Amino acid sequence: MELEPLIVACLCAQWCGVCRDWRAAFDALAARLPQARCVWVDVEDQAALLGDLEVDSFPTLAVQRGPWLLHCAPALPQADVWLRLVGSLAALDATQCRAQASRLAGSAPDSTWPDLRRFTR
Repeated sequence: MELEPLIVACLCAQWCGVCRDWRAAFDALAARLPQARCVWVDVEDQAALLGDLEVDSFPTLAVQRGPWLLHCAPALPQADVWLRLVGSLAALDATQCRAQASRLAGSAPDSTWPDLRRFTR
């Protein structure tokens, strides 16, 4: 079964100084992730697409593959950390993606997560 590419989203806000400083490094990181579609999501500018999702800490790294949300948590803006995490998630097969998404959903009672694929169109 062919898996959809990973979607790696950095959830940020323009008013956040850490986010502004991280933007250029995130764009450079995207070039190092050919297995992923990387998107910068400003939680205020794109609030309508995010629905009821509340992001409390910036930057937040979200990774999705197909319908499965594999990771969503605040992350230090360090390219090597993001590369390792994304690399480990890219190595998962469909069964592992489903299991990882199930674990993540089980730890978060709110199921309002938006589909990141809408940010790549």
